[in-house]
Amino acid sequence: MIQRTYAPILIVAFLLLGTAPAFAQPDNYSAPEKDWYTITTKHFYVHYHEGAERTARVAAKIAEEIYGPVTALYNHEPDSRVSLIMKDISDYSNGAAYFFNNKIEIWASPLDFELRGTHNWLRNVIAHEYTHIIQIQAAMKFGRSIPALTFQWFGYEKERRKDVLYGFPNLLVSY
Repeated sequence: MIQRTYAPILIVAFLLLGTAPAFAQPDNYSAPEKDWYTITTKHFYVHYHEGAERTARVAAKIAEEIYGPVTALYNHEPDSRVSLIMKDISDYSNGAAYFFNNKIEIWASPLDFELRGTHNWLRNVIAHEYTHIIQIQAAMKFGRSIPALTFQWFGYEKERRKDVLYGFPNLLVSY
């Protein structure tokens, strides 16, 4: 068991270490050895690293083409440009949408092989991830400044012990 005198030190150390990952992510999208560039379109920022300019230009064209149909479908337009971060630094393909940050990450290898078929992978993944951004933002009641509200109420038994601060929980209501 940890002595009580060490508890404040451990808590402070935990809090400081807990914030370390926030500063560990470099500003240049996890490939610090590469030079990064940005293409600005009417509705998007397309960030790409050296060697991926062609993919970024195609992605910018696709993003602008899908903007109208997707925003019209959900009757919602983002409050600022959406950033597409194009990565082509490994043999991996995927996409991720971050609705709160207006950011989409695309790992640009298309994984186009016989068992999977041939299709326009880049168009599909950009449309898919952008649809996530729009549909979730359209559903938010208070915009990106307050993405959700949660109310919780805890009930505790009346029994008290020295090793239990509030008694044993016996009820949890979340809305």
